[in-house]
Amino acid sequence: MFFSSAEPTPYDLRFSLLGIPVRVHPFFWLFSAMMGWAARDPGATAVWVACVFFSILVHEFGHALVLQAQGMSPEVVLHAFGGYASPQYQRRTSTWQRVGMLFAGPAAGFLLYALVRLLLSLPAFREWISPIEFDTQGKFRLRQAMSQLLFINLWWGLMNLLPVYPLDGGQITRELLQTWFPWRGLEYSLQISLSVSGMLAAWFLFGSSSQQPYAGILFASMAFESFQALQSRRY
Repeated sequence: MFFSSAEPTPYDLRFSLLGIPVRVHPFFWLFSAMMGWAARDPGATAVWVACVFFSILVHEFGHALVLQAQGMSPEVVLHAFGGYASPQYQRRTSTWQRVGMLFAGPAAGFLLYALVRLLLSLPAFREWISPIEFDTQGKFRLRQAMSQLLFINLWWGLMNLLPVYPLDGGQITRELLQTWFPWRGLEYSLQISLSVSGMLAAWFLFGSSSQQPYAGILFASMAFESFQALQSRRY
């Protein structure tokens, strides 16, 4: 889950999957293309956007299917750097039910990672897509896509479990700390979120040997959001 809700636009892509409505905001395509832009190879950009779309959709359906199992009617929205699954109406749930729902998103991505790994481990499939002298464009793009699916669903899934709000890990941390420390749990979770996101923003922008500005800006925005929430909490 990422960020706040996105208002509907006339340009949204809408469809339904497994009885769950899905809406894709135009900014989702824009931000996905920016993250994987390859000016000299438009095909590579298209493969990247398709892999991001499929991976984020699987992630959000992990949340949505658990919400559905808990008796709620969820909607999946993809926008900006990610998306969210929100119930059309709320019902009372326990802390552990909410934690389970939050963890289900990364878990769905890890499952997709394992399935791609399993497919790549099959000798017949591995031989079929192996590079050869007169390789076809289709096989090349397929190898490219599978490599990106592995990267997105492993590393983005792990990143999403960091204790940074509003990532799933940050929301899990908030749920647990508010249960264990009813009076100070929210403040503790914001302090952790601010510290971790601030350090990661500095690392991605200035400390890494291969600087990653998009990741740095993303964590900087989350650090600022945590700081604002902490200030409003105090004053």
